[in-house]
Amino acid sequence: MRFVLAVITLVIAALLVLLGLAQRTVFAPPDSVTSSVTTTSSAPVTIIPASALKAYPGRESIHIEGDGTSFAAYAKTADITAWVGDSAHNTVSYDASLKKLVSKTVEGTSGSVPDPRDSDLWYTEFSGQALNFSLDAPDDISLIVATDGTKPAPSNLSVSWPLSTATPLVGPLVTAGLLVFLIGIGLFVWAIVHHRRTRGPRRSSGGGRRPKLPRAERQGSVRSSRRAALGASAGKGSRGRRMVAVVPIVLVGALGLAGCSSDYWPQGSSDSTAATATPTPSASAEAPGDALQPPAVTVAQAKRIIERIVSVQTRADKAGSTDLASTRFTGPALEQRTASYAIRKNDDSAALPVSIPTGSVTLTLPQQTDSWPRTVFALVKDNDSTKVAPVGVMLTQESARDAFKVDYLVGLEAGAEIPKVAPATTGAARLAPDVKLLAMEPDKIAAAYADVLKDGKESASAAAFQTSGDTLRPKIGKSYKDKKAAALPATAKIAYSSSVNDEPSIAFATNDAGAIVSVAINETETVTPTKKGAEVNTEGEVKSLSGVDKSTKGIEATYGVELLFSVPPVGSDDKIVLLGFSQALISAKEVS
Repeated sequence: MRFVLAVITLVIAALLVLLGLAQRTVFAPPDSVTSSVTTTSSAPVTIIPASALKAYPGRESIHIEGDGTSFAAYAKTADITAWVGDSAHNTVSYDASLKKLVSKTVEGTSGSVPDPRDSDLWYTEFSGQALNFSLDAPDDISLIVATDGTKPAPSNLSVSWPLSTATPLVGPLVTAGLLVFLIGIGLFVWAIVHHRRTRGPRRSSGGGRRPKLPRAERQGSVRSSRRAALGASAGKGSRGRRMVAVVPIVLVGALGLAGCSSDYWPQGSSDSTAATATPTPSASAEAPGDALQPPAVTVAQAKRIIERIVSVQTRADKAGSTDLASTRFTGPALEQRTASYAIRKNDDSAALPVSIPTGSVTLTLPQQTDSWPRTVFALVKDNDSTKVAPVGVMLTQESARDAFKVDYLVGLEAGAEIPKVAPATTGAARLAPDVKLLAMEPDKIAAAYADVLKDGKESASAAAFQTSGDTLRPKIGKSYKDKKAAALPATAKIAYSSSVNDEPSIAFATNDAGAIVSVAINETETVTPTKKGAEVNTEGEVKSLSGVDKSTKGIEATYGVELLFSVPPVGSDDKIVLLGFSQALISAKEVS
């Protein structure tokens, strides 16, 4: 009976191990789930929101295919919604009851959208005949699918999600099988020992009578006892021996398999397939009851935008194309380049205005906003900083479908120290032009500094600005103006005037409650003859831009000056510091 019990125990051990192995083979769960949807409308855009992308946990594998070249990009849901606007589009959602993706068409006022490629809103974009890519989209990210903005969006979409392939019963079953196997081995050894003990000599009280001699055992009985000593009855010995030999091999291999992965053991409430969200811009802290708005762009977006602008700048400067430059420049920055191209048509040796160098973006300060217009401030440093000074770039985007454009572009002063600002993942608030929290309101700074350039120390605003480190004053300030006036012959005179550029000031809050402020002024020099019949001669850039060699009426030349200031908070003893500037001729004409 003991041998029978040992064999049964070994059989149970084998069954436990086989059941554990079956968890990884016969009963193994699928490693993914896929849902497909086909759109049939002529809408030029399809939106797959985060709720559909996150129908299952884990990283999404996406397949897109249609007629012709397909396009896809992902970005903030609010940005995609704003870009699509009122145009007709398909919206994909996940129907939990049907357990599949479904699509519906939203009719719009327009049957087309702009070409979506290279929009500054997208985090990443994909293009090709058939697209296959993976995402790990957070809850505020959506996917936009299109072709060229006019043709119907690609019709075949599918999303696959990974499923947990963990089999937490493998480890317990195999381990239990091993334990039962060890118990079976113990029972088997115990049976053999017990059997041997019961086979020893026995004494019996014969009452003094001569004991009976045992009869000689027959040959068959000898063989039977040998089989019994091996723990098996006649006809079953070979099968028992095979079981004892096979079970250890199976158990040892299975034990090694069970110990090689945490997926083979229960893991409590944790989900081994839980998705790790892709980092996206979000506020690092929120004031009680006042949620911060998201930053306008990420650092990666800002770098890509700057690269695109540099590419356009290079081509526009080479071709002298104002139309091309206007796709990435606006405001005072465009005014300087427009005039420069006109000058270089007559004098190709004329210098270009301040340009964005090919280098690295060392600072990104996006505006905290989820609406438009949007603003971003960036510092760009040339790969060889000994040749080109770093530049400060103020970018603006008027609407979701517009590109970011350079509004202000200045070269930094030597030794200029940019105030500490918020990280790019948080962004900063753009201050109102008339904010009262600064030492001077942003929309008054341009006029105040223009007065300093005109009157120098005698200006009523001179005390508000720091003189040290300001290299612009010697170039176009009062001393320069006086010296130029004195150098004119007696037959001519010069008059100076200034005005604030029509472009609004841009102010970003800094960590010390101050601000970085961009403004622009126009400095005008008017040279007129003082005697009848006298003429005013032109030269250099003024001559190239005006197209006038000499005039008896006079010449008016206007210089655009872009300025970047660090402005302290109200009540501070610090002064307003000029961080950088750019100055270039923007207009030259004969006095009418």
